[in-house]
Amino acid sequence: MGKPDISQATRPTRARVGGADADRAARFRARMPPAAKRSVYIRNHILLPSRTPPVNPARSDIAAAGAMSQRLKSLAREMGADVVGIAELDPRFSFTQAGDMAHKFALVYGIGMSYDNMADIGPRSQDEVHRVYHKLDELGLRIAHQIAAYGYSASMQPNEGDIPLVAVAWLAGLGELGKHGSLISPELGSSFRLGAVTTDLPLEPDGPKDSGIDEVCMRCGVCTRFCPGDAIKPLKQVVNGVQRWHVDTPACEPWFHKLYGCKICLMVCPLNSKGLFGEDFKRASKILVKTKDAKGMLRLIEERTDMHYEDFLIGRPSQ
Repeated sequence: MGKPDISQATRPTRARVGGADADRAARFRARMPPAAKRSVYIRNHILLPSRTPPVNPARSDIAAAGAMSQRLKSLAREMGADVVGIAELDPRFSFTQAGDMAHKFALVYGIGMSYDNMADIGPRSQDEVHRVYHKLDELGLRIAHQIAAYGYSASMQPNEGDIPLVAVAWLAGLGELGKHGSLISPELGSSFRLGAVTTDLPLEPDGPKDSGIDEVCMRCGVCTRFCPGDAIKPLKQVVNGVQRWHVDTPACEPWFHKLYGCKICLMVCPLNSKGLFGEDFKRASKILVKTKDAKGMLRLIEERTDMHYEDFLIGRPSQ
């Protein structure tokens, strides 16, 4: 987010609840490939119900918050996190549905998604997203278990959890909000997902970092040009008291449901060229030159998937 002014920030209310299990997502859910459906089942029925483990009554003495912070970061990396940071939780950066949160800190982590699979924009991309979400949840549960064993409360925070992961990841120094509404990481570009563990264990926060990403987004309009729903606006808006990039969710959602979760904006982001998936993006950039805009990209997706997007558009007339 660069250096946004959060002095007037207010708590957000989650507008979309239920995720893939919501009634509005019935057709989206029906078209999920089998591997994605299995991942969703494991997450919703096995992992998420146990996301807050019981706390060991024999609390361990923590000599130094900094040393414990480094220990947990190293553990997260050992378990597959590509980026990890710590945020001091701001009460305004939690959803109103969560009520009053007792936790003061969040360990936030990201895992990269295979760029080749993401660029498919078809069933493979949806399998990849849910594979990574599943991995994030497993990682978070193990971290939460470790913290609980020290005698402190901890809760794994999935993408449908108590906190807006993008905002808290910014607080943890993992990146900046992109024009497309997702976090952009200096290490991973846009092709990754986030998870977190909130806790009352004393930790040492990293704090936000200005990596110049916001300035790039100010000049760049690639994601806006390639969005089929015209949901990505060229100018910032004041949302919950903060002037920031904002995506028109009602305009985005029909295409999200049709295009296996879409992800076009994440795939076309030029900052993918600077991170872990730089070489993959160089190959994919030829597609951007060839297709030019959203209409060209949709024609290419139709050729790849043999599906006509107008037949599946939900919620708004085709454009």
